[in-house]
Amino acid sequence: MPAPTTVPELLDRLRRSGLVPSDRLDGFLAGLQASGRAPATPAELLGRMVEAGMITQFHAERLAAGKYKGFQLGSYLILDQLGTGGMGQVYLAEHAAMRRLVALKVLPVFASEDAVARERFLREARAAAALDHPNIVRVFDLCQEGRLLYLVMEYVEGVNLQALIARHGPLDVTAACHYARQVAFGLQHAHELGFVHRDIKPANLLLDRAGVVRILDLGLVRSEADAGAGLTRQLDGRSILGTADYVAPEQAVDSSNVDIRADLYALGATLYFLLAGRPMFPEGRTAQKLVWQQIKDPVPIGRLRPELPPELAGVVHTLLQKRPADRYQTPAQVFEALAPWAQDEVPPPAESLMPTPPPRVMASRSAVPGSAPRVSGSTSQILALAMRSGSGVGSSSATHRPLPGGPGTGGGATDGGRGSAVIPTPGARPGTADPSSETDAMQMEITQRTPGKEARPGKAGDTAPTAPRDTILGLPPAAVIGAISAAVVFTLLAAVWLVWRAW
Repeated sequence: MPAPTTVPELLDRLRRSGLVPSDRLDGFLAGLQASGRAPATPAELLGRMVEAGMITQFHAERLAAGKYKGFQLGSYLILDQLGTGGMGQVYLAEHAAMRRLVALKVLPVFASEDAVARERFLREARAAAALDHPNIVRVFDLCQEGRLLYLVMEYVEGVNLQALIARHGPLDVTAACHYARQVAFGLQHAHELGFVHRDIKPANLLLDRAGVVRILDLGLVRSEADAGAGLTRQLDGRSILGTADYVAPEQAVDSSNVDIRADLYALGATLYFLLAGRPMFPEGRTAQKLVWQQIKDPVPIGRLRPELPPELAGVVHTLLQKRPADRYQTPAQVFEALAPWAQDEVPPPAESLMPTPPPRVMASRSAVPGSAPRVSGSTSQILALAMRSGSGVGSSSATHRPLPGGPGTGGGATDGGRGSAVIPTPGARPGTADPSSETDAMQMEITQRTPGKEARPGKAGDTAPTAPRDTILGLPPAAVIGAISAAVVFTLLAAVWLVWRAW
């Protein structure tokens, strides 16, 4: 429908959408009229409804464009778009009956019709169902509405570590080591259950208000249980998976045959980023970075941060070894290695670094007692509590083994959030519109969307909506090997030329 140009036209779209019950909308309008603040334009009315917490800015933008369908997906009312990427689209949503806030990761229709993308999405769901840990995002359900597949995940307000560094700059030693240890703690749990994440990077690590780091986005996860059937190799084909700034050398050659040590390399690159405030190779294109990961050492972290303890610089150096055998072999070893610099208390992150919840989200929280985010104690205290209680290990994880080095079993945190998606069309609550028409509207819009379009910056809870991402680089191993060979030949020729000049 065309964009509304008058207040009556906008009210017609609002009533059709079912976003606000009729009696509540009528009461709100009557209050504005009685106070002499009756809106004169659609934009004015939408602005006041956003301020009152009746709708979100996401709703207002859609309604202003004349769209009123697609706000409902199954039992969930979509409140906002959190992020978008090649593997899915993530929205903040509210359960219509329970009023619980969740994150929905939706697989677009064009991707659900692709066998590889669909299988990766299902694999992510199965991996998330098997993992139950305070430092790994939790998934509640896998649902299908029409042709749309979507994951229901817990929503946590926070900032990913890439955005944190962009706003704050390099971290101090204690905070960086605390955060890296939490990632190692989560990776140890995944390792014990036979999973390799394959895309550890700052943008996939969410820091919440309590100072807890959660590992996000299992879209590229590899399971050792599938190794015998060759499923990973079938899905990966000849593509290179990962992100060029953090991908391990062996993963850039054969993404289907890596183990947990590839995640440890990525963790080392992430720790380097947290301490340096920049990636290991800040210049260069994707193909160049893939070659440099094979043959070039980054500037030593101790040169960029001379005040760092030499032993910590040595831990980073070990994590970034080119040969997997030369690195730490398990996340538990990394957890132990970083312990000396994680003894001091780390307070929760400053509120100025956290996203501000919109009024509509605050209204949802006030309707559900105990749903507001809790911040208590420092990161060190939270980790100690998790270690003592074994929080997040999960009763079904019979193979879990305690991590050494603490007053209990390791280092942990609390729940998680999510990110990556594209936008459905606004719709209605149950009983106010035909659900099938809402689903059709959402499917049509998601199908027409261009994959990979970035979400609006500054939204809460996403897995890095604004961070650059090279999830599937699409370069065959032969191209990488050719590039390496060319670099080696060039180096040899340069050496011969220098010798000839000297002679």
